[in-house]
Amino acid sequence: MFVLKKGCLCPVCEKGRLHVVTKDLPFVYKNRATKILNQKVFVCDVCDYEGLSDAQNEKIEKSLADFRRRIDGLLTCDMLRSIREVLGLNKKSMAKLLSVNEKTVGRYESGQVTQGAQVDKLYRVLRANPSLVRTIEPSIPFMDLKPHTIEITTDGYMSEPANGYYYDIDSQNYRKSANGT
Repeated sequence: MFVLKKGCLCPVCEKGRLHVVTKDLPFVYKNRATKILNQKVFVCDVCDYEGLSDAQNEKIEKSLADFRRRIDGLLTCDMLRSIREVLGLNKKSMAKLLSVNEKTVGRYESGQVTQGAQVDKLYRVLRANPSLVRTIEPSIPFMDLKPHTIEITTDGYMSEPANGYYYDIDSQNYRKSANGT
């Protein structure tokens, strides 16, 4: 593994030297565009190689993962972590609840892996009805919370479910209605 630094030899051509340029990085996903503004990019003066530091790359990847999630109607990394924390669960307990590995929950929350629609729906249901934690996995201790809604929006995007339907559970009649129908 190599570390990018100003003045270092280019890791691609091994002839040029790296210099730093500040620029906006464009990104397109499903015909929707965004820009990551004012990023320091290492550029080779011979082959025009462009690279980012590991820390920059990690930060940008999380931002882009959230951008893709919003377009796909999925909860963002921070929303997933917030729901888990409001439920009073650690990553291990959330993993048990979702029937996934503990590292997978961490990867959802860091943006390394995007949750599927089914996992996203379960987070939304648990956000609206925290007491269902006991129903799904009785052995998991959690804070006894009343049903509530957490609306988290960033960058002007509305948090929408992956299938476009908002579910409302009628706890007295045990009926599920989509979009108030």
